Amino acid sequence: MAILEKLRVKAGLLLAIVIGLSLLAFVLSDFLDSGGSLFTRSKYEIAEVSGKSVPYNDFEAKVGALENIQKIQSGQTGLDEATMDQIRSATWDNMIQDMIMDKQYDKVGIDVSDEELKNLIAGDNPHPAVAQLFTDPQTGIFNRQVFNSFIERIRNETEDSPEKTYYMFLENEIFKQRKNTKYLNLVKKGLYSTTLEANRQQQESARSVDVDYVVQNFNTISDSSIQVSESDLKKYYETHLNLYKQEESRDLRYVYFEVTPSKADYQMAKEYIDNILPDFAKAEDIRQFVSLESDVPFDEKNYNMGELSDTLNKFMFSADKGATFGPWFEDNAYKIARLASINFLPDSVKARHILLRSTADLQKLRNEADSLVNLIKNGADFGSLAMLYSADGSAQKGGDLGWFREGAMVQAFSDSCFNARKGEIKVVTTEYGIHIVEIMDMSPLAKQIQVGTLVKNVTPSEATDHEFYVKANEFAGKNNTYEKFNKAIETDRLEANTKVALQVAPMDKVINDLPSARQLITWAYQADEKEVASTVLKFGYKYVVATVDKVREKGYAPLADVKSDVENKVRQEKKAEKLIALIDSKKGTAKTLDAVASSLGVQSTPVAGLRFISSNLGNAGIEPNVIAAACALPKGVISKPIMGENGVYVLYVNNITEPGENELKSGLAIARNYVERNYDAMANYYAYDALKELAKIKDNRRMFY
Repeated sequence: MAILEKLRVKAGLLLAIVIGLSLLAFVLSDFLDSGGSLFTRSKYEIAEVSGKSVPYNDFEAKVGALENIQKIQSGQTGLDEATMDQIRSATWDNMIQDMIMDKQYDKVGIDVSDEELKNLIAGDNPHPAVAQLFTDPQTGIFNRQVFNSFIERIRNETEDSPEKTYYMFLENEIFKQRKNTKYLNLVKKGLYSTTLEANRQQQESARSVDVDYVVQNFNTISDSSIQVSESDLKKYYETHLNLYKQEESRDLRYVYFEVTPSKADYQMAKEYIDNILPDFAKAEDIRQFVSLESDVPFDEKNYNMGELSDTLNKFMFSADKGATFGPWFEDNAYKIARLASINFLPDSVKARHILLRSTADLQKLRNEADSLVNLIKNGADFGSLAMLYSADGSAQKGGDLGWFREGAMVQAFSDSCFNARKGEIKVVTTEYGIHIVEIMDMSPLAKQIQVGTLVKNVTPSEATDHEFYVKANEFAGKNNTYEKFNKAIETDRLEANTKVALQVAPMDKVINDLPSARQLITWAYQADEKEVASTVLKFGYKYVVATVDKVREKGYAPLADVKSDVENKVRQEKKAEKLIALIDSKKGTAKTLDAVASSLGVQSTPVAGLRFISSNLGNAGIEPNVIAAACALPKGVISKPIMGENGVYVLYVNNITEPGENELKSGLAIARNYVERNYDAMANYYAYDALKELAKIKDNRRMFY
């Protein structure tokens, strides 16, 4: 069972992410083949890929399968919402990749044979995902004996056993990755560098020019002197439409009413502590009393001298068991504390263990633990048994956990270790399974104490909460239009309680400091622009009333939305026309660039060693058009005016350094290799991106999550 924990330790959140281009094998239901009614598709369709519908239930089944893998990997029985969000996102990526790539594999006849897969996993050179799991960290050598023992063991396990489930997942990921690698290699083999491309790359990287330039910056003409018409804007926008592609998003604005405790709430918390103090001071079972009455669970930690706050530390380490300290106010809570126990324990413990992962048959697991304990007591090597049977990441180190302090492990495990004797073998059950523990060493015993602290947090009462809800509800009711909403923010002086969220994406989870804001985002994507929410939403201690400032749909941004940028570009072009006319009128019959510069009242600037692949034109900054023109200009010729990013330039090439024949020959292979490596890199990313673009994916996840 060591394989599971090794996978956990080495895998990160999901093995699919480690493998990289991994895909989960799932087959869509008959619904997708036969189609469904228009009503069914629109209501329950979570995606559409290449015209093929994906029902929500099918996607959820995939999420459930990956969720099960994550539970096996982590040893947890439940996953938090953040992890589930990551699982849904990974499932979506895997599903889209499956649906797109499986069609490509079938089209070109790509597959992986059983023999090929077997060789990938158990051949002379196992797949890295397998090799790293069974490599001895001490020797760095693949331990085939342990690997073979693992394979033999899972053959005899049921199909739904955790180890077999996880192994089949790993095998499937390797299978999918292999197909993907074959496909990418096929694409890459169709891309190669021609002699013309290699020569061009060699010229661009080896040929250089020394150039002088004169520039008339755009800022020499005031914006107010340039007139831009609506027809100018429309013409530029239509000509450069691809510059204004946008993704779907929303701009939101909301007013929040933060619920804070009232004076009565503070008084109520204080009275609670004052009233319960006598009962707490005489309670026999401090742990139970705190567990029942405190807002914070009993602290099981045994504290060393100096680990508590100064005042509490001084009192508790000089007091008798049962002594009471407080009440006092701290961290927005009223508190009282009692000395629950005085213990003499080691400061740290060194131990090793064998973890048997929980299964449905707990009795079978206990019997296995008893058998292993008997083997150890009869002289079997603990470390060897750990390597073979432990489902923990420490298995390859013989189960050695090293030295650890109290609280570093889960409570039951920690308690068992710190209340044991050196050399003792113990069996402990935790939420991770059954542990066979050997205490290898422990530090000298020292005085430690447990403190039971009864905490009453000052929180808003229901009455206080209701007051803020009423305020928020009144605001929403009175200001149910965009105009009223905006005016009320000013008249009610709510600017400090108003926040803006720009370009909120459909699957975002958080808005500013609002946790789990999916409800608000879902509403925003169902609302119209300038619509005000009729329902007050609550996030933590904040009641929120929101409006949609801006709706952006996927596609091209309307001219009205990008008017400012278009206007700047058009104004720049018009400035360039004026500057070109000015330069042409001043330049006249000038024979040198210095003469041109003198006529314009400026100085020329030199730049040496300029290449086509250069990014900067000296101190002028990024000027790709000007650099390209300079590299194409003959020596000794004054250029025509050239529009750049910052102004209009006139160039003069003083010198051209051409690569020699020997340099061209020796550099040609390097240039060809450079071009082909670029093609390889592009194939890894752009091939799939192109297929995604062609698939016209419709993403409806925001309707369900």
